[in-house]
Amino acid sequence: MSAATHDRLSADVRARLAASTGTDATDWHLLSKGRHALELVLAQLEPGEVLTQPFTCLTAVAPVITAGHVPTYADIDRATLAMDPRGVGRAVTGRTRAVIGQHTFGAAAPLDRVRAALDEDVVLVEDAAHCLGEMAVDASGRPVADVSVHSFGVEKMLPTRAGAALWVDPSAAGRPWHTRLMHALAGLPGTGLRGAVSEVLSPTALRAGRRLGGPAARLVDRAAAAGLVDKAIMPSELSGMVAGEPAALTGRSLAAVARELPDLAASRRHRRRIASIYREGLAGLADVTRPAVLDEEGRSLVRYPLLLADAAQAEATFDALAARGLVPGRWYRPLLFPGPTDPAPFAHAPGSCPVAEDASARILNLQTAPFVTEEAARAAVDVVRSQVG
Repeated sequence: MSAATHDRLSADVRARLAASTGTDATDWHLLSKGRHALELVLAQLEPGEVLTQPFTCLTAVAPVITAGHVPTYADIDRATLAMDPRGVGRAVTGRTRAVIGQHTFGAAAPLDRVRAALDEDVVLVEDAAHCLGEMAVDASGRPVADVSVHSFGVEKMLPTRAGAALWVDPSAAGRPWHTRLMHALAGLPGTGLRGAVSEVLSPTALRAGRRLGGPAARLVDRAAAAGLVDKAIMPSELSGMVAGEPAALTGRSLAAVARELPDLAASRRHRRRIASIYREGLAGLADVTRPAVLDEEGRSLVRYPLLLADAAQAEATFDALAARGLVPGRWYRPLLFPGPTDPAPFAHAPGSCPVAEDASARILNLQTAPFVTEEAARAAVDVVRSQVG
């Protein structure tokens, strides 16, 4: 890709994100991955603690560890599956450098209330991976977070495989972390030869690994460890170390984002329609809990979450859906999904976040992606009702 083409595509993506959020395109930066964006932000802070939630994928916590911090955890609210602002004040310590507020499955985290519980020197990071192009704002419409991370990665809002966008609050200019972050962003390298090879090899290799299993899957794992194939969760991240280095979004990945981003509004409309089918079809089931805020009309959910009676029922329903080819999900069962190979760096104490643990034990989620037809959504409703009704 020529420099001129790169600059044109990058400018177009940043302009579209700015238009979607009511911000300025100059405050948006395009990176290789969402976890790289998180890592880069956190690396600019003095070593300390970063508060997050355990009801998440471990790839959202590995950047904390890789950047040299200790992760700490606050419990979630049953209504949002996002960090409960009522517990933030108790969880923050004198060593807390940042708080990561995650919009779980959609735009639901009450970050204005989280912000109110923090001192000014604690950086509020918005994890908007599940709601690309949406940001939490205060009563005046101003973004609440200091930085906001959006994902173009696999299984998010668009059918892209890689990339992230980072918004940095311009009003934070002059704060030490902001100065360091802007310098780091200005010096980001491109993805390089290994990244270019991965862009070409990954789709084919991952399909072969899933289809053939066994030796093929192990070969894909070895290629991923060498950086030649990009998996959704890389082997090193299971023990807390983010794979690869932060880089600018370039090449095929940038081209894919620029191609697909104009369809974001259509994706949101489709997801709202599919969520409404689930909402209406599953109404009144005594053994199914639907988080209240996520179940509001008009939310563009990346997944539609259900809490079933217990883990056994959740897994039986998962199996029944899979048998019909309806692609259910386990996000986030277990906590720190899909579970670390080395729990020590993640520093999560069992029993410390009881609401998150209860939700994690019973969670099942249904796909809302554009490949889900209305017929498939109604079929999924029928399967769930047959299992729990």
